[in-house]
Amino acid sequence: MSNNPGRHSRYETKWYHRQPSFWFRKDRPRPEGHRLAPEVVRFDAEPGVTPSEKPPVRIFLGTEPLQARAERIFLWSVKQHRDPARVYEIYLMKDLKGYDRHGWKTGFTNFRYAIPGLAGNHGRAIYNDVDQIYLADPAEMFDMDMKGAGALAINPGEDSVMLIDCDVMAKHWPIAEVGLPGMKKKRFRNAATELKLWGELPGVWNARDDEFNAAQSKCFHFTTLQTQPWRPFPDQIRYSDHPDGEVWFALERSADRARFTGFTREKPSPSFAAALARLGNGSPAATDAAADAAEIAKLASATGAKTVLDYSAPAPGGAARAWSGLAVTARDVSKPPFAEPVAGSFDGVVAIDSLSGVPEEDVAWALDELFAAAGRFVYVSVVSDASRMMEGAAPLPAEWWKMQLELAANRTPGRRWKLLVAGESASGDEKAHAFGGGAEQARAA
Repeated sequence: MSNNPGRHSRYETKWYHRQPSFWFRKDRPRPEGHRLAPEVVRFDAEPGVTPSEKPPVRIFLGTEPLQARAERIFLWSVKQHRDPARVYEIYLMKDLKGYDRHGWKTGFTNFRYAIPGLAGNHGRAIYNDVDQIYLADPAEMFDMDMKGAGALAINPGEDSVMLIDCDVMAKHWPIAEVGLPGMKKKRFRNAATELKLWGELPGVWNARDDEFNAAQSKCFHFTTLQTQPWRPFPDQIRYSDHPDGEVWFALERSADRARFTGFTREKPSPSFAAALARLGNGSPAATDAAADAAEIAKLASATGAKTVLDYSAPAPGGAARAWSGLAVTARDVSKPPFAEPVAGSFDGVVAIDSLSGVPEEDVAWALDELFAAAGRFVYVSVVSDASRMMEGAAPLPAEWWKMQLELAANRTPGRRWKLLVAGESASGDEKAHAFGGGAEQARAA
């Protein structure tokens, strides 16, 4: 294994790559996580293929909400290169409860050392950061001869891709220690180094930026924050183009054409059933009715819409909504939103407060149903309020909602969309946020 375990300077983010706002929020503690366990995206054997007798390929992905775009393309890359006869399980390590994340560089920095415990202290597991894509079947790495090592990485200081023997590492990376205040990466890395438990992972499985070779690399790692093609934190980072960013964008375009989402109506997140029970209480919408009406009128006028599906939470007072010049069809508010597929075809679809309490993982496919029912425009109004979320969850920021609308518009193009986000965000900001995009931007270009 390499004697240079440190992070190479050419991949580092310097002070001049940071936006001024980064320095004001740099030391702000992250909110307490709310998930007791990772959500799991499972790819079963493809229909018509004899299932493999090999164990499932288990991948634990370090991720966070504002990396939703990268997370989706990582999942798609696995699906594109997988063995169709084998089961693949991708565990989304995001906002896990019981970890003091103060001082972590990302929202998932130390989760990787909890993998043996999260995996039941047995079997093998792969760890990946969310800023990576597979260009080959990860099962090839998963089945690799570890030669008695407890963990394989390209070097002990670069463990952003690892193959872990959970039986071996459980006692050296005890899950109870990972979430302790002030716990550093060094403690876990050194535990493996001192006992000579590291083994060398071939560099093709962690090709960082300029190490990428189209003919050889099997996992492409967009290591340098300021050149990550999907630009997840524009308020914190000054971005520039990645010289090989087209590899990532081509993969995203193929995911868009397939209308791929990690969770689907057929396979929703485990939290979805509980959310339906919570959303079924018939609470009236808590948005600004006047602002909603004004924005809907603008969209209808701009697109020439005549028919609208009102797929919203109940109106205050129980009265049916009506917008001038529009023939309105209302959803059955006696049932929770998205309990059944969104049906019908309309010029516009309006969703006022109906998405506010949908689990984070299910928002994408729920939006796809709204966009599919709309021929011309989609209007979404949400309330960012902790009381609408899973127990203990922080409200999702307005930027997250904006990203979800943008991604949905890419999967189902040709619709104009508008988003209003009201309520208190995780940062305590109570200002309403408005965003728009879609078909009219394409015409302008």
